Amino acid sequence: MIRDVRILKVLADESRLRLLLLLRQRELFVCQLMAVLKLSQPLVSRNLALLEREGLLSSRRQGKHVFYRLEKNLPHLAAALLDITAADGLFDGDRQNMELFCRRFLRDAECDMTAVKAFMEFRSKNKNRGANNGKTGQKSVH
Repeated sequence: MIRDVRILKVLADESRLRLLLLLRQRELFVCQLMAVLKLSQPLVSRNLALLEREGLLSSRRQGKHVFYRLEKNLPHLAAALLDITAADGLFDGDRQNMELFCRRFLRDAECDMTAVKAFMEFRSKNKNRGANNGKTGQKSVH
């Protein structure tokens, strides 16, 4: 019961939920997550550490990068909440932006702040193009 309450608390934060949904697709590192979610490195790192401490993520170091992935044996409650949220499509824009970032701005290159800034600039210039505009597609809740 206490574990479920802790999981609910950690997943109640939109940024952490978005991180988990991206990591559900594949293993990623901080730079990629910063660019796509438009969050600072300290905020992304702090949230990843919290998710890892709660047993939802695992990490590995490769050179200067720390890669994060969903824990293989994700607690049932967390897996169910991610399934429901993913099915709702609220954060499909994040997934699309991750694909765009990796395809156009990384291309097997090292990820650094130059790539992050270039992607964020690109998104700002192109925010009026396309149906989703890179937004998460959040619905209003009353």
